[in-house]
Amino acid sequence: MAVDVAIAGGGPAGAALAIALGRRGVRVALYERARHPRPKACGEGLLPHGVAALRELAVPPEAPRVRGLRFVVDGTSIEADFPGGQHGLIVRRDRFDAWLFGLAASTSNVDARDGTAYRREGARLEVGADGRRSRFHRRLRPAVPTPRRVGLSAHVGGIEGLRDRVEVFFHPDGELYLAPAGEGEALVSVLQYGDRFRRDGLTHLLTAIPELRARASRIELTTPVLAAAPLSLRLSRVVDDDLLLIGDAAGAPDPITGEGIALALTSVGPAADATVSGHLQRYERWRLARGRTADRLGRVLLRLARTDRRVARRLLQRPALAPVLLDVATGRRPLTAATLVRALC
Repeated sequence: MAVDVAIAGGGPAGAALAIALGRRGVRVALYERARHPRPKACGEGLLPHGVAALRELAVPPEAPRVRGLRFVVDGTSIEADFPGGQHGLIVRRDRFDAWLFGLAASTSNVDARDGTAYRREGARLEVGADGRRSRFHRRLRPAVPTPRRVGLSAHVGGIEGLRDRVEVFFHPDGELYLAPAGEGEALVSVLQYGDRFRRDGLTHLLTAIPELRARASRIELTTPVLAAAPLSLRLSRVVDDDLLLIGDAAGAPDPITGEGIALALTSVGPAADATVSGHLQRYERWRLARGRTADRLGRVLLRLARTDRRVARRLLQRPALAPVLLDVATGRRPLTAATLVRALC
């Protein structure tokens, strides 16, 4: 078929945009270089506003629900629920991406091709949904913020005390995230600073954090440990005359925000509107503004993570801090000086 839009990348951003455009009568060619299902280094969390965006496309697949977060610093912890009784999902990326790509393949006007190198094929618009190492960054150059970070993730069995929250453990070597992945498994994700990177960082932190050491005495890796870097990117432009970037290709906040998949899915509506109307700059303004908020939140959380442990414990005990940060993360309030003052009072 003749093609209106060619999308490079069949992950959540590319597949979801293909679905939205196909349903509007736009002829789409969707390319994924790998074959689904394929492994992906990821924290696998989908925040509530991402769940809402997903529901606009389809009924979400079965996945463990989480109702909030638990932050832990040196044995001091605080729990916070997502606002408004909302819930997030923990989505296994190999299964979730394959499901969403299959939904795109079954959508009218979409020609979905996995295991296929990208080709433009005369499309009037190219979409870069090919991640933090996008081929299109030769045209719209990103900046890699500091500090540089490396991510590790794997699934494990045998973790005790899993609940319906994402647990975030702060440690001098980085952060460890623990979430229920279903079927008795847990998703373990570690974010490390480049100057403290350890190849065994995931298993190291499971034994270095006292509370986890007690809960992980009988763990077994059920998937390989995967690595990803760089973790964050900033772009000053995400559209060109015949090009639109979406997902991590359009910029990625530090994964400490948990925003990655949610930002990709909430970008689909504005990107589809812009593609159909031809007003790509409207999408660019929206995406850059949302990216700046996520970046600011990431910097606040990184500062909290790297501060003196005693100070971090005192901050964590502020009753308003976690709820306010969750409000920002889920898009319910902006991150301003007034917001931070309220969080710390």
